Amino acid sequence: MIAKVITRSFPPWAVNRLNRALASLGMELPGKPKKQHSSIAENAYEAVVTNLEHENSRTVTLEFELLGGFRLNYKAGQFVTLSLPMGPVLFQRSYALSSAPFEDRYSITVQKAFHGRVSSYLKDQIRVGDRFYIDDPAGHFVLPEVQPQDQRYLLVAGGIGIVPIYSLIKDLLSKNANADIQLMYASRTEEHAVFLKSLEKMTHEYPGFEMRTQFTRRFDLGHDPYRRLDGYKIISRVSDPASAFIYVCGPNGLLLKCTEAFASLGVPESRIKIENFNSAPKSLVMELLKPRSISFIPTAPFGGKISHLRQTKVETVLETSQRAGITIPQKCSTGNCGSCKVKVKSGMVVADEPNNLSIEDAESGYILSCMSYPCESLVVKLPSRR
Repeated sequence: MIAKVITRSFPPWAVNRLNRALASLGMELPGKPKKQHSSIAENAYEAVVTNLEHENSRTVTLEFELLGGFRLNYKAGQFVTLSLPMGPVLFQRSYALSSAPFEDRYSITVQKAFHGRVSSYLKDQIRVGDRFYIDDPAGHFVLPEVQPQDQRYLLVAGGIGIVPIYSLIKDLLSKNANADIQLMYASRTEEHAVFLKSLEKMTHEYPGFEMRTQFTRRFDLGHDPYRRLDGYKIISRVSDPASAFIYVCGPNGLLLKCTEAFASLGVPESRIKIENFNSAPKSLVMELLKPRSISFIPTAPFGGKISHLRQTKVETVLETSQRAGITIPQKCSTGNCGSCKVKVKSGMVVADEPNNLSIEDAESGYILSCMSYPCESLVVKLPSRR
């Protein structure tokens, strides 16, 4: 009886969450919940924005809570995959958590990227009360399993790579106020250095925490490549790096130089953790895709029959149309030209990356058929013939 009440009263995504937990016990709630959004969203947590803190002109910290009273179980240094529904398109990005597990809040910190659709939206347009979806936290950029608060640490951050490291620092200091932590933090300028004031305050409050900064731009000289941080500069500026656990997060150049320098010291790979925030995030929802039904509606006044197709494998909308002999204009098939843009009348897709579909087009109901995978039954209006 209680199970039936839960199935009928709780939102579908909450019922799915509970079923996933019961599956390990060989149990399941009776009945199938009515589908609310898409199969992707039903397997994620729904979150609501509770606060926005603009760290500088390019960066925002976004606080959120989970609907339905759910709580995240995560480790400092991990990331979440954010799914942002815009019209029929589900945009996905991975962002490190800037909050720490002991804090009574969740937050991600996002830097606006050049031509970054989702990061620009999160920085400039999202508001308190807006909703999105996130999956379970993931990632191996975490502290050692055994007595992490009693180890020595060398933490290296380049640019927005400070975000997961900031979470690690807060977590360590909450466990041991005398934790031995050396932080090397490289940024373009002080203004671009996220969390700088908070970190400086920590250096005064916690005797074992030291921070050294490196800024690559001078206001009088402009960009100075010789001021970039590298592994050998780090070794020369910190004490006994070979005995520390080393964590590095930043752009590829910094990671490669640090890896080379630490290897020259004979630091075991097991004591070095690397996180590249420029790498393309693994799309977690792609694992949940399966063949779907697609209906193609011809454009008036040319008329014609509506084509109802069932995919035989996971493929894009364009690939399905081509197999059935349905013409959708296309030039590049890589998401760059925009010629395969079609309008979705019903259903939702997840968009592969990279592609040039704008947030505005997505909100108006358009997708790029060459980069879009249906995540539920789809009805598509074909473009006009020319």
